[in-house]
Amino acid sequence: MNVIMKHPLFFLILTLLLLISCLGGYDYLHYCINVRSGISSNQIHYVSKAVLTKRQYSQNGWYYDGHDWAYVRWHHRLTGTHTINGVQYHFAKNGKQTLPYRVNYHYQLSAQQGSNQRAHAKYIILHDIGNAGSGREGAAFMKATADSNQAYTNFVVGSQGTVYQIKRPGTVAWGAGTTANANAPVQIELGHTTNQTNFAADYHAYVNLARDMAGKYNIPLTLDRGGKETKGIKSHLWVSRHLWGDHHDPYGYLKRRGVSKQQLAHDLKNGF
Repeated sequence: MNVIMKHPLFFLILTLLLLISCLGGYDYLHYCINVRSGISSNQIHYVSKAVLTKRQYSQNGWYYDGHDWAYVRWHHRLTGTHTINGVQYHFAKNGKQTLPYRVNYHYQLSAQQGSNQRAHAKYIILHDIGNAGSGREGAAFMKATADSNQAYTNFVVGSQGTVYQIKRPGTVAWGAGTTANANAPVQIELGHTTNQTNFAADYHAYVNLARDMAGKYNIPLTLDRGGKETKGIKSHLWVSRHLWGDHHDPYGYLKRRGVSKQQLAHDLKNGF
């Protein structure tokens, strides 16, 4: 022990620990090791509404109560504007995230409908409805037929930029085949419209939702990159080419509305 205490490195480490203690104690050391390295900051805690009113938290990361999101760092909810995993987030004074889109829960599946299995955070999958249906019509159809058709996504976007939540993010949706479904905490359908102003609202919500969820689940903001082991945002066309299926969405509909694949990739990476 005496030999160790006389070693110059011992005094350097001791000085560093004392400095960290003065700057913020164990919490700051824990933050440096875990949060900055991404070990704990990418955790998502699925909680009750009461938890989001707590003053202190034992773990860092995202907290979600089914409607509201908060991000905890140093055991407290963040407020103001912060960039997390490459995405800028805004938090109100009460610590709840100010979403860059509006959510409608009218067509949300019950706990007895669909799957409650947790998905692995590997892909965000982008779809379009595939017919002339609006976002609201697509959401209503999924609500009515999720179990009988065994088909639905977590969200449907449309009807002037509304985000219809069908099943909580983080759960397996039935939208792209077994392997894709198990590895996609979020799948998003885009409803159709022939009105260009309405499309612009839909498209902005579609991209904002994908970016928002990719940041939360620590999924890269890249579109259709690599093979099945490459994390990122994927189109249903990519899923058909690399995993299973014969779908080509959402590129046909987007092209008709004036948005190329390159534009979509740019907007997902950079936002608006």
